[in-house]
Amino acid sequence: MTKPDKLNILIFGAGAIGAYFGGRLAQSGCANVAAVCRSDYEAVKNHGFKIKSIDGDFEFMPDGVYRSATEYPTKPDLLIVATKVLPNINTAKMIAPVVGKDTTIMLIQNGLGMEEEMHTAFPNNDLIGAIAYIGVCRTGSGTIDHQGGGKIAIGCFPDGTSPLLQRLIEAWLATKVDCRISDDIIKDRWSKLVWNAPYNPISILAGGVDTGIISKDPLLDQLCADVMQEVCVVAKVCGKELPADIIEKNIAYTHDFPPYKTSMLTDYENNRALEVEAILGSIISRAQEKNLVIPRLQTIYTLLKSVDKYKKIKTH
Repeated sequence: MTKPDKLNILIFGAGAIGAYFGGRLAQSGCANVAAVCRSDYEAVKNHGFKIKSIDGDFEFMPDGVYRSATEYPTKPDLLIVATKVLPNINTAKMIAPVVGKDTTIMLIQNGLGMEEEMHTAFPNNDLIGAIAYIGVCRTGSGTIDHQGGGKIAIGCFPDGTSPLLQRLIEAWLATKVDCRISDDIIKDRWSKLVWNAPYNPISILAGGVDTGIISKDPLLDQLCADVMQEVCVVAKVCGKELPADIIEKNIAYTHDFPPYKTSMLTDYENNRALEVEAILGSIISRAQEKNLVIPRLQTIYTLLKSVDKYKKIKTH
């Protein structure tokens, strides 16, 4: 990024997460923020995003709305990738046309391994990982509902810092987004998986329930804690030892959080592909490499993979 004035930012995958955090950057006045949309293209192009938020409702009209990255007319200073991580989708290939030599790439995604893959594809570009801690969902074409949380952690990969990183921190903090610098973005990814690995799959496998119902059911609540423990074990053998109280804090956080329908449950209800490999498969594969036995995670992974595979089959 070389420009001293407004940043040119392109959001690739302007769903709930991308629209919310991109919209807050636009609010700050520090950037011209454009968006690549798919199913919401017509609504967003004509009316922008309408975001209902616990931190104040707002509207976000992108400076440009495109169906694909190839339509963006220049090279952005910052390319925010906020797509779901799904098998057989080559994100690097899809964004390549708009990655210039001075473009910084930011990944607001779930799972593990994305930074490594993107660094391999664009070894000369600055890369920022981002972890979103937020309850937000798409409720219609161009409409977003922010129900809880709202934090984001960002850090350079593999390490270090940059003037752009600090500029983003200041912009988000100015617009009610609790933003912090991550000194170890991969460790923070493991920390996020401590929550995602139990609650996202269990919300589907337990019968389509929100986090409030899970937290009030002693058996489901304990299952979440047990799955969290397995995630911590795998993280430790992979060189990322997590805080001793992380399970207790995640359980307490969820108990206090407004009842929330997980993003994976929303995807299931709308017959969309599930992030099974990103959220569970990434842990399973690393455990197998270390010859670790993680029975609960393995069981949940097997069942959820089957749900994802057969969910389109309707009974008559």
